[in-house]
Amino acid sequence: MADPAPDNPFWDFTLAVYRGEGVSQACIELQDRLGLDVNFLLLAVFAGSRGFAIAAPQWERLEALARPWRENVIHPLRGVRRWLKTQMALPAPVIDPMRRAVLAQEIESEGMQQRLMWTALAIPAGEPSLQRGAGNLAAYCGFAKARLSAEDLDALGTVLSQALAPTTREIARAALAEAIPAAG
Repeated sequence: MADPAPDNPFWDFTLAVYRGEGVSQACIELQDRLGLDVNFLLLAVFAGSRGFAIAAPQWERLEALARPWRENVIHPLRGVRRWLKTQMALPAPVIDPMRRAVLAQEIESEGMQQRLMWTALAIPAGEPSLQRGAGNLAAYCGFAKARLSAEDLDALGTVLSQALAPTTREIARAALAEAIPAAG
């Protein structure tokens, strides 16, 4: 499989952070519970890791670019992969190679979306800022009209703390609690 996002620091960051403790689970929970886009969550913390604040018009522009790709490529692949995991027509050992191949295509399509996003918003290098990362997450959740529960704040805190390590989840969650009212 070709690198879906060559020379893209955002993709390199994503691959490193997504492997962090609890990050993949937190992102998938936020995606499934609130309909949030994992790439947007990761962009929010990537920007924070560079001290960059993403403004409302930038979220709108990114969404306009990403939505067609997400709806026509990523979501259909995800649907096929999830269906293959639960289908009962064929045994798992027969289906698993196909499901893994679809997963590889889904991951590649996520990288392509990140490439679109990176091209549209090449975030300059800068000093990491927990407040900017929290502010970006709050701004994205506000943009997405997500109604956050305590469980959601914990998941966001996990993502933020791993992206801006060595920040603890408690400190990340406190920064989010401070940023959320400001984003509303």
